[in-house]
Amino acid sequence: MNLLKADARVLPAPHNSVTGKSVRPRFTSNLATVFGGQVLCAVVGLGLEICYARLLGPAGRGQISLCKMAIALCVLVGGVGGEIPITIWTAESRRKFSEWLPAVLFWGAIGCAVTASLWATVYWQWHPEFLRGVTSPLAALVLVNIPVSIVFVYLLSMLAGLERFRQRAIASLANQVAGLIGVVSLALLVGKTPEMAILGGLFGFAVASVAAAMFLRDSLRGIGNLGSARNRLGAALSLGLRGQLGNLAAFFSYRLDVFVVNYFLDPAQVGLYAVGVVVSESLWLIPHATAVALLPRTARTIGEGATEFTCLVTRQVFAIVCVSGLAAALLSPIVIPMVFGARFGPSVPVIWWILPGTMALALGKVMAVDLTARGKPGYNSIFAFVALVATVVLDFALVPRMGIRGAALASSAAYFLDAALTAIVLKHELKVSWRYLLVPSWAELAHYPQAWLRCQQWLQSAVSANSGIAN
Repeated sequence: MNLLKADARVLPAPHNSVTGKSVRPRFTSNLATVFGGQVLCAVVGLGLEICYARLLGPAGRGQISLCKMAIALCVLVGGVGGEIPITIWTAESRRKFSEWLPAVLFWGAIGCAVTASLWATVYWQWHPEFLRGVTSPLAALVLVNIPVSIVFVYLLSMLAGLERFRQRAIASLANQVAGLIGVVSLALLVGKTPEMAILGGLFGFAVASVAAAMFLRDSLRGIGNLGSARNRLGAALSLGLRGQLGNLAAFFSYRLDVFVVNYFLDPAQVGLYAVGVVVSESLWLIPHATAVALLPRTARTIGEGATEFTCLVTRQVFAIVCVSGLAAALLSPIVIPMVFGARFGPSVPVIWWILPGTMALALGKVMAVDLTARGKPGYNSIFAFVALVATVVLDFALVPRMGIRGAALASSAAYFLDAALTAIVLKHELKVSWRYLLVPSWAELAHYPQAWLRCQQWLQSAVSANSGIAN
């Protein structure tokens, strides 16, 4: 595999007509930047997970998981899919931000207000059993997190559309680092409670949003003038909702199990289950980084080599996911008790049950991005709803009988179904064979040692650069 050569061969980077210099970084550079940032975020995130597990135990970790899932759901609903038009329209580079961004922000503000009202009604008026363990202070922190998190998602989408992935990585890392600092500081100063953990996370989102806004300060000028973008109101809402319906269905497919486990069992079981899910989803690091870098590239290269390049990428992701999944299955019985403590030993079977689906969906995420970039997010929405139905049926059938292992099995089956449907449609859209879409050639595999050496060199240079900055 040599994505650098392939990227240059399939389509050269666009050039400035005056200076003749490249104005967009190559996909490989974008991928390395996003992946490097995600690795650093994952390391800090692992520190957070260890803090949660060691300081609060399974029950406290379960309360945190419930709150994080509630925040994520509210952000999805309140954001009304604004990140989709933001990424695509920013990547197209044919319009000024002031001509469309105020329209997206308008719908985001309305969605945020409606969602905050819905959360307050659900928690304080309904008091549902599936939120058992979420205290009133935690519910209030969820409410405050909603607008801050939506703003952060929008800002990251702008940076992704501009292919300014280094700045995006810095903002994401700032979120994780500030969150970790906030959690540890509050735990030491105030107490070891789930409320302090969620408050520390809120601090992380606020700091990272300020950093991202500073990166985009030139692009954000004039965003308060809705009149200049009123003709884009309908298009912004339509494009966002088309993709967001699928995202909502995907969210419930991925995360409904947390609420079902809490409904049938208790927050301690949620905590054990959450650790298993977090570890299994570490396989998504490379596919997610690939998807983030692939979306703007495909959006601007339709009909100019995008098909060939997407297939090259999916073949490499498929090979990497298979190897990393096998490693996760073999190492988890040793690593989980060592890192999180013996109390989290029951999380290991969760990893084994959910891994097949996690591996399949890792590839499905990359494929889904290609369909979105081609202006066809509707497919992803349909498949997500199909997977959601499977999740609901299997969760309620298996969790009462098998506990958290049943939740893992249900999620694995739903993930696999979603990924399989996405692969079938993408194969049809691209008009390629299964072998061309999924199976890397021996010549591509032969480039992996060289790619590993380049990765080591890149990491060494990054560490040296960071050391120079620190000094």
